Amino acid sequence: MYIYEKKILMVMFFLIDAVGYLFALPLRIFRKEAVLVPKKILIIRLDHIGDVVEATVVLKPLRKKLPDAEIVFMAHSRSKDILEKNPHIDKVISFDAPWFDRKSHKAVRYLKALAQMINTIRTGSFNAAVDLRGDVRHITAMFFAGVKSRISYGITGGGFLLTHIIPYRKKSHETEKNIMLLGPFGITAGSFGTELYYSEKDAEKAESLKKDAGISDKYAVMHAFPGHSSKKWNADKFRAVTRYLRSEKGLQVVIVGTASEEAYIKGLKGPEEDDGVIDISGKTGLGMLGHILKKASIFVGLDSGPSHIAAAEGVPGVVLFSGVNDPGQWAPRSEKIKIIYPGEGKDLSGVSTEEVCGAIDEVLDKSQK
Repeated sequence: MYIYEKKILMVMFFLIDAVGYLFALPLRIFRKEAVLVPKKILIIRLDHIGDVVEATVVLKPLRKKLPDAEIVFMAHSRSKDILEKNPHIDKVISFDAPWFDRKSHKAVRYLKALAQMINTIRTGSFNAAVDLRGDVRHITAMFFAGVKSRISYGITGGGFLLTHIIPYRKKSHETEKNIMLLGPFGITAGSFGTELYYSEKDAEKAESLKKDAGISDKYAVMHAFPGHSSKKWNADKFRAVTRYLRSEKGLQVVIVGTASEEAYIKGLKGPEEDDGVIDISGKTGLGMLGHILKKASIFVGLDSGPSHIAAAEGVPGVVLFSGVNDPGQWAPRSEKIKIIYPGEGKDLSGVSTEEVCGAIDEVLDKSQK
């Protein structure tokens, strides 16, 4: 099964894999299946913040099963703050893959990055590597880096380069799929959760920022900037929600995100004399954001990295999830999070302010019981 939408890619990788599996078949026939006990393991998750948060589910069971193994996590540099202090990780490798930065690059840029990735993995001398995404580029890098045990899915091609191909259950949640990839280590499904850890320095910086910005003890965190335009909600509706949080719930509204959407932020804040909405976008790394979310009364936002951090921290929340993704597979997992989903293929234009405010009431009432 391939997850490509373009048929030409499906056909191309089908043909490549057909030839590849033919040559790899003799090796697979005579290979002995045994539980892996490697000394050095590489976990790869190079894409988005929410995906990295969901990936942390594998770390605790892996450490418990292999207490003496060295566990290294390769991720984008922006995710470093939520990984470095994790006690189940020995080292974090930052690698910013150009194929995930939503910009157009020439083919030579991708080839150089792939070569760099291969060299980085080879230098690490890993006995086993797990690509949690099932990405043919990462699989190729593991193979040419000489990693002995290579674990992932074959959903984008290159499965014949793997030593352990894990069945891909499309409708399963990402955390469940991540745990399935640990099967070769003798780890089976269980009640594992995501865990985030931050530095004391980030905690101090977060408290200092809160003090300087005038953030009180009772506040809501709002994140209104998705990574993709298809996940956006109307700015006027978000502004109405901020008024509701302030007037009906007595909460300050703290806006988080990047500093790149200044005009949109102004639309959420309203008149300059309105000090009930505080903008700290562009002023926090993920570690600082995690500390700020920890103490929030509620999180309100879109399908994005901060929503997954809020869920991991057990913060009550309302997340607007557009129909471009399946919430059963991708939504942040927490009993304290209320997902508003318009339906498959539908955008968020039909979601009303009243529906979101009702969900806020429901979530806050539940958290106070």
